[in-house]
Amino acid sequence: MRNLKFDNGMSGKDSETRKESASQSKPRSVLEAFEYIVELASNSNLSDEFFEKAGSHIRYASRKIKLTTMQTVMLALFVDRSEDNSIRLSEIAGHVGCRTTKILRLSKDIDALEDKHYLIASRSKKQLSYRVPMDVLKSLKAGIPYVKETSPVENIQDFFDYFNELMSQMDDDELTHERLLESTMEALDTIKDTVYAKTLRRYRLDGEYILLFTYMAHRFIQEDDDFIMDHNIDDIYDDNQIPYHIKRGLRSRSNCLFSNGLIENAGRDGILQPNAFKLTDYAKEELLGEMNLTNSCGSDKDLQKHDSFAKKQLIYNAAVAEQIHDLASILEEERFNDVQSRLEKAGMRKGFCCLFYGAPGTGKTETVYQLARQTGRDIMRVDVDKIKSCWVGESEKNIKALFDRYRKICRTSVITPILLFNEADAVFGIRMEGAARAVDKMENSIQNIILQEMESLEGIMIATTNLTSNFDKAFERRFLYKVRYEKPTAEARAKIWKAMLPGLSDSDAHTLAKESDLSGGEIENIVRKHSVESILSGNDCIDISALLSLCRAERITTSRTRVGF
Repeated sequence: MRNLKFDNGMSGKDSETRKESASQSKPRSVLEAFEYIVELASNSNLSDEFFEKAGSHIRYASRKIKLTTMQTVMLALFVDRSEDNSIRLSEIAGHVGCRTTKILRLSKDIDALEDKHYLIASRSKKQLSYRVPMDVLKSLKAGIPYVKETSPVENIQDFFDYFNELMSQMDDDELTHERLLESTMEALDTIKDTVYAKTLRRYRLDGEYILLFTYMAHRFIQEDDDFIMDHNIDDIYDDNQIPYHIKRGLRSRSNCLFSNGLIENAGRDGILQPNAFKLTDYAKEELLGEMNLTNSCGSDKDLQKHDSFAKKQLIYNAAVAEQIHDLASILEEERFNDVQSRLEKAGMRKGFCCLFYGAPGTGKTETVYQLARQTGRDIMRVDVDKIKSCWVGESEKNIKALFDRYRKICRTSVITPILLFNEADAVFGIRMEGAARAVDKMENSIQNIILQEMESLEGIMIATTNLTSNFDKAFERRFLYKVRYEKPTAEARAKIWKAMLPGLSDSDAHTLAKESDLSGGEIENIVRKHSVESILSGNDCIDISALLSLCRAERITTSRTRVGF
């Protein structure tokens, strides 16, 4: 089967010949039917003539995957661009040779594909784009309708796990507020016999306020958060715009959640703040009591479990391999406890702070995951962007709360987890001398707090960074182990190629390694693209020339345009 991508560079005569051939061909699979549909749709303006010529292919695919005629055509056009995670309607319009407004008129069919999970939409910054999930491609390859698999929501824990997934989609702009509300209410209906659902029904709350309370409960359960500011609540609204009536009701305490005793103002240093909120003790006990949060809050809910990381073979240059082997040995539970005990007896800090630094895509973060998997240690991952706040003083409080939470987890964990600062460039830079701007002062305060916490750390902290040229010396001294990751050698690259494509011959692996000076992350990206193309084409053979072409296209090249005379 030919590659699904349509060659826009062919001559008009060749194009017409291909189209004529496509119109007369009989499809043998859904993806082959899609190929013909895409070819015939090129510059067709989706005219009646196009539907007549492509009719047999459209009917074939429609019957197989149970979609309407127009839904099938639109899906074929999106699948043709499935390597792109941000497909714009203007690109679809460009291919079929019509105005974007015509494609917008077909939005009902595109929405139907989204409802059936064939497409995932992103509405970030008021810009609309789509992507085709990999599971959809697998279903199309098998010639069957796609059915999204979802975990059943059977109890209150399942409900909040599901809500956490919904919030992740909101963070990625792949879910609207309306859909979040709808999905939350549907899930709540499936657990209508729980105390949580019964109590909310008793208060006869509007759906918007049920969602608002559920979000606050989610923050308390997931992050042990008893200080939820009104700008945090933006997360559940489109474009992060909290409606004025919601904000006004919260600040004036006229909100029904206040009047029913479910939330109250939160405070710091004994002073209540009108724009900060938390669940009341009554709400925690009455609505969330069935979750037994006293045993779980502040513990494993903040962690990525060590057994959730898939085993991966990581290939390093010799020097890095030796250092990682030694570190993995030290982090084994029995030996780690012995080392910490000896350090403490000698009057030394017993915390382990490690720095993995070097070029992007060389396996720094994945090394942490594999160390966690090997040593049975869960990971508490720090998202620096979420810690930093535009509110004065909030970033410093977030950092302190982070380390307090880690200490609490360490006290209740059988095996000490790893505190991971991933891509830590933003917080480990050189401190500003005589900082005058509020932003610079905040950065310095954050760094000073981290330096102090590293001094008293009793657990394991690993930081990864791509940049070390502006690394503050005070941080450098506090890292006990510093592992420098360099781009893999040609020999290491050949091993990486073989590990990721086991069917590759030794000769081809060395050719790829020699021709392209790529990192492990870049090689993995290329292998993923190759896998997508294999699924679309139905050809599982390894094409060395195609791989070399993908290697050449992997890195973005920039050119400078001369300005002036």
